Amino acid sequence: MTDPTCAGAEVEAARVTARRLFEAALRAVSPDHAVRRVLRWENDALHIDGHRISAPGEIFVVAIGKAAVAMTRGALEALDTRVASGHVITKEGHVDSLLPRSISVFEASHPIPDARGERATRVLLERLAALGDDDVVLALISGGGSALLEAPRAGVTLADLARATDLLLRAGAPIDALNAVRAPLSQVKAGGLRAAAPRATWATLILSDVLGNDPRVIASGPTVPNQPDAALARSIVDKYGVQDELPPSIVAALANGEPPAAAINDERDVLVVIGDNAGAVEAAAAEAKDAGLGVEIVWAEVEGEASELGKSFVDELVSAPEATDVLLGGGEATVRVRGDGSGGRNTEFALAAALEMERRGVRDWVIASLATDGQDAMTGLAGAIADGWTCQRARERGIDPDAALARNNSVAVFEAAGGAVETGPTGTNVNDLYIAVRVKDSGTGHVEGGG
Repeated sequence: MTDPTCAGAEVEAARVTARRLFEAALRAVSPDHAVRRVLRWENDALHIDGHRISAPGEIFVVAIGKAAVAMTRGALEALDTRVASGHVITKEGHVDSLLPRSISVFEASHPIPDARGERATRVLLERLAALGDDDVVLALISGGGSALLEAPRAGVTLADLARATDLLLRAGAPIDALNAVRAPLSQVKAGGLRAAAPRATWATLILSDVLGNDPRVIASGPTVPNQPDAALARSIVDKYGVQDELPPSIVAALANGEPPAAAINDERDVLVVIGDNAGAVEAAAAEAKDAGLGVEIVWAEVEGEASELGKSFVDELVSAPEATDVLLGGGEATVRVRGDGSGGRNTEFALAAALEMERRGVRDWVIASLATDGQDAMTGLAGAIADGWTCQRARERGIDPDAALARNNSVAVFEAAGGAVETGPTGTNVNDLYIAVRVKDSGTGHVEGGG
């Protein structure tokens, strides 16, 4: 019997495979490549995925989100010298390369908005107001934009909006619900940013972090004409039980209905989704097939509580045919914060899966739950890889995995038992990947190890 405190070679090989599939998924949704794939300059016009936009004036790039820098880099490579200037707002720590001096770059906080993002947004609104009929705004939108781009509506303070965001996140609200509440509280969401340059033509390229790819939800739809729905926002606040803790300014704003509509519908505008979670999952599947592995995609656009999804993924392993070497899924879980530990949706998913594998005696799989942006909440990790011996190793090092799950302290388990995955910011953001890899039997009947 293999010593469970050591990393069995077969378990380690399965972990390496899981990482390799994740890396293939990331390459497929690389923001700069995705932009270059759909964008080119030809015959004095922008060509975007079959659409032609005349651009006799200035091309002004607006990039918002975690992938903003990489998307801007792709646009500059595709359009060469045609970009006159630009404005980038991204998450702190996500500036991975230098851009030309004509492109202003701002860093701000995510997932809670801060004063840096508000200042950067105010500057952007001033720059957009100066654009005219012959100008084109190339808007590059990616996940995280809802927090990074913010100008609260009259009567709402940034501190109060940040408080509302934090309450909903802790209550486990998914991104579509969170953005539905934020939209009526902001000047730049639900088409508000588009309205800041009413005479220009807008071309929006979106790297989607929203399951289903609804452009009204991604980054709260800053360039998509849409009427914010205060009644829907109030119902979401009630559903997640945070109404009594909301600041008075938020309650008043939602009670007073939507701000005056500023939506602009311009038939010249173009919007294209250039990358999403499904594309990442499919790329991982293709990598597995190329390696000669039997692969099955078992989940698409899954949502739910992370701990429940982790257990459910183990159900898929137990029922998988013997010819299946890899199971894949995509989606984004939520976590209802109950304790004071350190963890995110992906490490919590992996811990719940580890406990369920132990309970059911599943030793012949590893399970990875990984964020494509490399940022699983505030953990500093992308997520974790669990195996059937993760919980035993944690206990041997003084960590009770059941207690850790109850306290939302999943990171402590993987720090003790091994399996934490740290990538740093990846430059992209298309939700999460769930990867299970079968541990190849070396003849012992099972493999005990990992970490």
